[in-house]
Amino acid sequence: MFFIFLIIFTLLFNSHILASDNIFGLHLSQTEDIHQSYSIINSQNGDWGWATLVIKNDQLDFNTWQNFFDNCRKYHIIPIIRIATIGEKDYWKVPEYSDIDKMVSFLNSLNWPTKQQHIILFNEVNHGNEWGGAVNIKDFTEKSFYAAKKFKEANPNFFILSSALDLAAPENPPKFKSAENVYQEILSFNPNYFDQIDALASHSYPNHGFIGTPNDTGRHSIHGYLWELEFLKKLGVKKELPVFITETGWPHREGVKSQNNFYTTKTTASFLAESITDIWSKDSRIKAVTPFIYNYCQEPFDHFSWLDQNEKLFPEYQKLIDLPKKKNEPEQIVSYKLEKINIPFLIFENKEYSGEIILKNTGQSIWGEKNFCLPSKSSLNVTTSEICSDNNLTYPGQYKFFSFKFTVNKNANYKDKTYLSWGDLNNIEIKKFSKESTLYHPQENFFERILNSFKSFFI
Repeated sequence: MFFIFLIIFTLLFNSHILASDNIFGLHLSQTEDIHQSYSIINSQNGDWGWATLVIKNDQLDFNTWQNFFDNCRKYHIIPIIRIATIGEKDYWKVPEYSDIDKMVSFLNSLNWPTKQQHIILFNEVNHGNEWGGAVNIKDFTEKSFYAAKKFKEANPNFFILSSALDLAAPENPPKFKSAENVYQEILSFNPNYFDQIDALASHSYPNHGFIGTPNDTGRHSIHGYLWELEFLKKLGVKKELPVFITETGWPHREGVKSQNNFYTTKTTASFLAESITDIWSKDSRIKAVTPFIYNYCQEPFDHFSWLDQNEKLFPEYQKLIDLPKKKNEPEQIVSYKLEKINIPFLIFENKEYSGEIILKNTGQSIWGEKNFCLPSKSSLNVTTSEICSDNNLTYPGQYKFFSFKFTVNKNANYKDKTYLSWGDLNNIEIKKFSKESTLYHPQENFFERILNSFKSFFI
């Protein structure tokens, strides 16, 4: 009876255990790293893991970022994009409202790999060098609230993460401001601030000095996100915020110059593996953990890099690759456009015909990875087979030829329009040559017929 009571007590009072999602990811420094890092992120049967990456105002090249998102789609990686301005002297330039507008427009122009599109609003704004050289929480609150609204107005699928704070920063303005005072000031300037925020981005590092252990607790530990959630509740934030730990990890001694006050790569890898399996993966509020940083083997972040000076993975980090991973199943937008349909010009009743339809993949999913089928929505007097993809992959922007069978059934009582249709496609009308005729033809004029035949040479 004691053990039964213990199980019931655990289920009732410890609801934040046994996360069912794949939380594993990496923080990347450049888009090209996706080609090597995806096999680490999704190792051990993992699927749709995470990658955090920064985009700056001077990096808004459509081809670069669409290619990155296309690779995320192909490799099954969910991107988390942190927006930033540009470096100026020894600090990050303060964003202008026009910078935000430009960033929103650009990121909304891309075809993301998943329906939910994760955005982090800036970075560690309790550091003066992250906000024009001086901490200014009022300015940050106004501009980040503006940014969150702009993103959601542009596309409700944008999922907004708060700016992660340095939880170890002291109260020493204008260079630094403590996380406690930052959250208090944000809500004093705008009590509705978190209405526009969908999740908490947290930098739960093992501070002070990055030499804590997985067993440490409190604001300055890898459990720092717990302090943030509880503190926000005390301030009156009632929203249940999921957590994305977008930076964490232990620096190692190995680097351009050895730094012996840090742990060895053997210890840092073990600490990180322990934290993932025994702590973060057991908290259902945590949706992603992307340790800092996969590939930055030069100063100042060489001691955090998973790759050595030759851009080879430190052997001890194989321990993290070998961790069992789970599978995410993110929702993707499935959409398509009719480009062309080929059916006979003369169609007799009660006779089966073959046809071909050409669809363009205008969505986010890759047809053929999962079964893509459109059910028949033809008129009641038409029998039409559904159209389904095969095992060949059709990526967004590509065309797919589908074959189908159809029969116009003789029905003297049917008085409505006769048409072919599938899924959400517009109806393709078929008309009788005359009221009493049993012979049909596609509803398109001779010019359209020639035009469609001409288009087929370019598809």
